Amino acid sequence: MTTPNAIAPKQIYAPKGCTSTVLTRMTEDERADLERIAELEMRSLSATARMLLLRGIAQYDQDTLNAE
Repeated sequence: MTTPNAIAPKQIYAPKGCTSTVLTRMTEDERADLERIAELEMRSLSATARMLLLRGIAQYDQDTLNAE
């Protein structure tokens, strides 16, 4: 039973200031991994890709600092 007056939660697609796009190609296996993670995280593919990108950048920066 659904209520016609129910308020649907507002989806947040990206933080304010996210105006640039990055297109990338990936293998079918990489896409499947991204879809699997997105499902586990309950995020869109784009949000999951952004999360992983930011984590990768942070790890790269940390590794670079440790190497110096």
